[in-house]
Amino acid sequence: MPPKSSALTAALSGAPAQDAPPHHHHHHHHHVGAHKSFLDPSAFPCLEYAAEVDGNAPATPTPEEDPSALGLAQFEVVGSMPMDFTNVGGNLVDYELNPRRRRGGEEVPPDAAKSLGGPSSYSANYMSQAIIGSLPKGLTQEAKAKIQQSVPASPSSAALKQLNLDAVTARTAQGKKLRRQVISGAVMVFVTAGYSGKRFILEKAKQLGVKIIVVDGPDSWSQILVEEGVIEKFVPIDFGESETVFERCLEGIKKASKEVGDLDGVTTFSELAVPLASRLAEALGLPHNSVEAVDNARDKHATRAIMDKAGLPTPRHYKIMTPEDLPLAAAHVGFPAVIKPISGAASIGVIRCNDEDGLNKAYQRVAAEMSQCRIVAGALIQGDGTDDGNAGTWIQLVLMLEEYLDGPEVDCDLIFDNGVPVYGAVTDNWPTVEPYFNETGSNCPSILTRQQQEELLELSVRSVQCLGFKIGVFHVECKYTSRGARLIEVNCRMGGGPVRDTNLIVWGVDLVEEHLMACAGIPVRPPIAKKPLKHLAEYSVNAPVTGILQHTDYGDKWQGHPDVLYFRPIVKPGQKCVCVKDGLPTWVCELMVSKSTAKEAIDFCNEIVDSLELPIVPAA
Repeated sequence: MPPKSSALTAALSGAPAQDAPPHHHHHHHHHVGAHKSFLDPSAFPCLEYAAEVDGNAPATPTPEEDPSALGLAQFEVVGSMPMDFTNVGGNLVDYELNPRRRRGGEEVPPDAAKSLGGPSSYSANYMSQAIIGSLPKGLTQEAKAKIQQSVPASPSSAALKQLNLDAVTARTAQGKKLRRQVISGAVMVFVTAGYSGKRFILEKAKQLGVKIIVVDGPDSWSQILVEEGVIEKFVPIDFGESETVFERCLEGIKKASKEVGDLDGVTTFSELAVPLASRLAEALGLPHNSVEAVDNARDKHATRAIMDKAGLPTPRHYKIMTPEDLPLAAAHVGFPAVIKPISGAASIGVIRCNDEDGLNKAYQRVAAEMSQCRIVAGALIQGDGTDDGNAGTWIQLVLMLEEYLDGPEVDCDLIFDNGVPVYGAVTDNWPTVEPYFNETGSNCPSILTRQQQEELLELSVRSVQCLGFKIGVFHVECKYTSRGARLIEVNCRMGGGPVRDTNLIVWGVDLVEEHLMACAGIPVRPPIAKKPLKHLAEYSVNAPVTGILQHTDYGDKWQGHPDVLYFRPIVKPGQKCVCVKDGLPTWVCELMVSKSTAKEAIDFCNEIVDSLELPIVPAA
């Protein structure tokens, strides 16, 4: 069930923070009232709107703004489903969504590897942590300056020089039109295409006139897009030889660019490809976030240390290198606590422990789980216990124990231009299915108070800035705890699953388009709806029992309902579903609804979910 707003108590009485070890005296807990936000209201209209909702409990339904007048994006709702491969021949591989985290990384179910016919092709097609480990360090300022001097201005930056800067950076339909003129014809490299559900990203780039070069494993599904005319060039890279991946990517990109045209940018929408993409952009003298920023954001322990130094509230945490560290960690952090791997692997190995005995058991379990993990699609997947997995060899089992954060979880989606936040909005996440932290649903706009949203957005913005990021889209996960806003993690890329749809439908901002602009060095100033264009709730239904799904007509009465944006079965008839007491629960279907207020959308979503009779027959 979604959080009832009464439970979201504003617990900001100015009580002392208990996060940092006692010798740190943090003075950033200001009393509410004296606070003047540094956030630009034109970039965060969700705050004005929240203030209005706080003031008059049932929010006045939004007057429909004309999205075309604002130059707001027109769109189709995409959702998060991969495309159907039944009509594509050959040995192409696709990765499905991670069955744990829709908004975080995309992952793969353990059987994906089996379709590949053996381990050699398997490692060739997927990016691994070993690759990340073998990547070169970031360049020195001196080396960067040298590259900048030797590389001619990219076509898009040359085109920008012809235009009036004020006109190009205006938050208007006209400004957007100028920016689109600049990106049309730009040549951009995508480092891995992700799973086929991300096809819409490449289609959007194509629609903007971008010429696309995709660098991916030799059997990636994305190569079919060359024949379809969506992308210009597919550069196959055997990821099996991790030591030379960087050099071979660089060489492949330079060769492709000779045919397609001078490069304007390098980007990725896949979690594990971010470190590689930032280094390639750096080496090519193209816009990018620093290699150090990317690496620190991907190491949760480093993130915490940097935030602590910047005086931002950080949960108590302790690094666990060996089992001997467990009692020390327990003493430092206390309970309840959460144990997790320090380098992002969706929520694999993230477990809540309530006491020392629970911690010891969780450590054993995570160690076993991680040694069975596989790396697929540049992401970590769970092993099924039938074999050793390929991850044990490279995963250093470095874990972190961290204080358990109470309160509702939110996503803050941000866009930065030159270190400045130019867009931000909050989406509420509904309670996860513990102990797995499996996501269930979300709503947007947020139903938290203006002051809570402001605190969450400020913390998210400051976290991204203190890590040293400058450009592009960030998906920042936070919780609003009984002691105020706390960061879970910064993802230095667009969120997966419904994240892009949500921001587009509610605020008229297309994260894909704005991220591409940022990576091509074009100013980013999206026009944003002053009030939500729609109020959404979306939900992924976890299997209530373990068994075999009989058919998919259980949602038929909701198909085509005017307030239902989509209702999609995810599990096919005859497939097995698992419920939470038997392991990681299976998502059976996903839906998204729209109503005139967020609370009504939440209620309607729950009504649909409660009405579903899922035809799952327990396996004999």
